[in-house]
Amino acid sequence: MTEAGQEQIMCPVCGGPVIIDNKDKVNRCQYCASPVLGPSQSRDCVNHPGVLAKEVCHVCGDLVCEKCMQKRVGEYGGKLLTIVNCQKPSCIAESEWAKPLNEEYQKLANMDWADRIDNIILRITGFGAIVMMVFELLFFLGVLYFQYFTPWSMPEVRLVLGSSFVVGPFLMIPVSILVFCIFGNLLAAILLQSALQVYVPDRQLGAGVTLLVILIIEVAHLLFRGLFFGLLTLPNPYFLPLMIGAFLFGTVLVFIGSLMAIYVGNKKRIQLKKARIQLNLTLKKGT
Repeated sequence: MTEAGQEQIMCPVCGGPVIIDNKDKVNRCQYCASPVLGPSQSRDCVNHPGVLAKEVCHVCGDLVCEKCMQKRVGEYGGKLLTIVNCQKPSCIAESEWAKPLNEEYQKLANMDWADRIDNIILRITGFGAIVMMVFELLFFLGVLYFQYFTPWSMPEVRLVLGSSFVVGPFLMIPVSILVFCIFGNLLAAILLQSALQVYVPDRQLGAGVTLLVILIIEVAHLLFRGLFFGLLTLPNPYFLPLMIGAFLFGTVLVFIGSLMAIYVGNKKRIQLKKARIQLNLTLKKGT
């Protein structure tokens, strides 16, 4: 009980305190606006006495049975919300911003089976992409160290800048190192961004394909950098094997995760396609 003598219960949705102003009517949670039944309120449908209500109208707060309610799905703040309204014209008008929910389609398109595998895919690809980003940073720092703090240096090369040529390792090395390593870090960032998309059902297939394409480009880019910088001539026997090992580890993780994302994403696409076909057949039979 509160100081004012009003009863207080916990909201079943958000867990916030709800002050019971009406014991025989629906009360609203002040935190999430969820309807909370009064302690002495009848649980019967407002239109059908003796029939147990299934939902609460989110507009007027009346208890309604399955025959008296409409379920709708709408997007608010980037999230999909399921709302319920009764058959009163005013409540229907207030809920028109959301689309009617087709429960038959929802059952056919249910993807709860993929929750566990989606989590695994996200962890594998995400960790692999992070490994690739760390690899790019260490690669950049390692090349700078060996170039400027050891006797090793890159072979002399030429770089075309517009219509003129800049010759010599002193002018070339900073530009080439920065350009190649920035591009490598950009690829790793795209890998990480695509890895985060494998958890989104409608983007999972595309994210898996994107991961494979970027991974191929990243491998080709690494091979080109190795030849361009002449890394086989490095005086340190440990740096190159460690970098290659880290790169292969991240590559294998991203590769496995991308294949899993493609497989699961395509399976979801087929399921949704079949659900739409079945829904259309049901609607045709109903008409």
